Amino acid sequence: MAAGALVALVCLFVILGRLNSGTQAGVGTVVYAVSLASAGLSVELARRARTRLAMMAIILAAAGASLADAMP
Repeated sequence: MAAGALVALVCLFVILGRLNSGTQAGVGTVVYAVSLASAGLSVELARRARTRLAMMAIILAAAGASLADAMP
């Protein structure tokens, strides 16, 4: 649960930083938002004792955040 919350916080701070930078929000920001949703889902799944699904959601969130760094 803590790992999912950490990934969600990182995604949230990056989204806020991108939106406050004054540049145009691109595809990378949308991918970070999807990663944030996936990390939030992982927290809820972990809370409901669905740990395998929660781990899969964390991995998808981290992969999405890594992919978003490569996008503009």
